Amino acid sequence: MSLLYISQQTTIYAGCSLVFIGMLGNSMNILVFSTVPSYRTTSCTFYFLISSIFNIAYIVINLISRIVSAGFGIDPTRTSLAWCKTRQFCLFTLSLITITCSCLATIDQYFASSQNVRIRRWSNIRWARRFVVIVIIIWCIHGIPPILYSDISPTTKACGNMNARYADYIPFYLLGLICAIPIVVMVTFGYLT
Repeated sequence: MSLLYISQQTTIYAGCSLVFIGMLGNSMNILVFSTVPSYRTTSCTFYFLISSIFNIAYIVINLISRIVSAGFGIDPTRTSLAWCKTRQFCLFTLSLITITCSCLATIDQYFASSQNVRIRRWSNIRWARRFVVIVIIIWCIHGIPPILYSDISPTTKACGNMNARYADYIPFYLLGLICAIPIVVMVTFGYLT
């Protein structure tokens, strides 16, 4: 058995397990959060509902294509420029939307449990809908550079970033927007709650 074979099998079986568990869990979240009447009017559950919807989109677009690519050697990003750019856009945008919704749910819990009446007013479904629309618009705008700078390399035939300046930004994106800022927000507002 070669290391490549073991890697492919691990990708297939672990990836399929993640897809199954992720789809099942997020589908159950959507079912519960959208059908229970008391949850439909709560802003915190609205954030989790939106997060679950975008998690499913992330799983379908990014995780399944990664399993097919690494596990079976079928990689449409090597042949289709449109899919290369779309996948990069979704990779950046969908993950940021779900993380931001989790942060907003934590902040909303702080608002809901505050002793200050003015702060408690921020915890309502009307504000939650506005915040989600703003978040989606901001992260879709943030996802424009991956569309512009992603391309299929003529030498490696791999989809990736072709702009040096944008390549310098990506580590800051990963460390800041995906890791550090959400952790700080959740820990801070979780502690304040």
